[in-house]
Amino acid sequence: MRRLLLLMAVGLVLAPSAGAGTRNPCLLVRSSDASAALGAKSATGKAQTLGLYKACVYTSGRKKLTVLVRTIPSKAAFEKSAKQNPGPVFPIPGVGDDAFSAAAGTALLVWKKGVELTFVFVGASPVVQTQKDLANAAVGRL
Repeated sequence: MRRLLLLMAVGLVLAPSAGAGTRNPCLLVRSSDASAALGAKSATGKAQTLGLYKACVYTSGRKKLTVLVRTIPSKAAFEKSAKQNPGPVFPIPGVGDDAFSAAAGTALLVWKKGVELTFVFVGASPVVQTQKDLANAAVGRL
């Protein structure tokens, strides 16, 4: 019995803290982050699975922010995928290891250490710096 308790205690000490290294989009982007990006208080994020992506959807009235997360093996694969989005698609410096704006500025795609984060805005048009701030906050929680 003592051995079992000792093993459980060691497991608790060695286990990563909740959120450390997470790929859960609802933990990477918090309601307060979404509210700042949408320019209005948003509801709690709603987790979903959309094809290859884990998703979290935040809403505030008619405004919506969808955060998509998936593993993508290489920067080259990310760039190829990003460039297939609706245009115009152009690089955005200063966020992640690589990033692109797409769909006339309504989407921001970011790649960091094998993880792609996509931020899609509907009914809101945040400036690039607001999008970068949101993405940098999420990347910092990876």
